[in-house]
Amino acid sequence: MRARKLTYVVPNSKQNLSRWYEYVLRVTEGMTAKEVADRAGFDQSAMTRWKQGANADPKFVVQFARSFRQNVLLALAEAELITDEEADLHEVRTGIAEISTHQLLEELARRIDDRHGVRVSPEHD
Repeated sequence: MRARKLTYVVPNSKQNLSRWYEYVLRVTEGMTAKEVADRAGFDQSAMTRWKQGANADPKFVVQFARSFRQNVLLALAEAELITDEEADLHEVRTGIAEISTHQLLEELARRIDDRHGVRVSPEHD
């Protein structure tokens, strides 16, 4: 049995493909579902589910993007798991030096409250 190649077809009113599946087709143009699944490390039934309109699991989206050397954030946006704006972020600040003293005191008070059931309010300057 010959494997059928996936082809990207511009959707029309009769063919309502999901944004995610259109992205998959663009990235894998000319590959069979088996080739895509083998390269990405998942079962080819995922391709059938996506073609039928099923939502992609975030784990599969990341795995797919990495396997095809695509931007993971862009892939997550194409799967509509994050917004296009979130995918466009270039800097994520998470360090303690990035927050104000007031924010730090509020977080400390919240943690004390959570641990002891007592509400501690930081003093405002």
